Amino acid sequence: MKNYHVVLILLSFLFLNSCHLDEKIAFNIDFNNEAKIPSIIGVNIPIEIPIPAITTNISKELSTNNSKIEYLNTAFLKELIITSKDPSDQDLDFIKNIELFIKADSLEEIKIAEKLNIGDDINTELNMDVFGDKDLSDYIKKDKFELKIRSTSRKILLHSVKVNIYTKFKVTADIF
Repeated sequence: MKNYHVVLILLSFLFLNSCHLDEKIAFNIDFNNEAKIPSIIGVNIPIEIPIPAITTNISKELSTNNSKIEYLNTAFLKELIITSKDPSDQDLDFIKNIELFIKADSLEEIKIAEKLNIGDDINTELNMDVFGDKDLSDYIKKDKFELKIRSTSRKILLHSVKVNIYTKFKVTADIF
């Protein structure tokens, strides 16, 4: 009977400690990056615009939230906004179609957002249609990832335009 109590106490202790591992956190990670859209002399000609790599600092973010990289469960893109920065009064009405791709070391490049058949009434900000059902945790776990723009123009652009690319990811992870 004494052994039965000891086993019951040990099982209770193990169960209570393992319940803590089932706790999850969810938080947002925001990134801002800049790109330069070069002058465009052709209409309806697709161009690709590389964007400097984005450092994730995900380990620090997870540590702040009582988690670790190995406990990261999911990362879904929730928002992606492109804003014209320079010249400051430059509308984005020259863009006809735009697609954004993500890539990282040893991971394939995939499309994460797009905006097609953009009207010519667009101002300085473009809210992209994101593919929020794609789990991007493998990309976020990397030290850095890259974004790439593929765009076609509706009209000639005689000067380059600097844009800001804002991304918001919703991340879930286990608490340790």
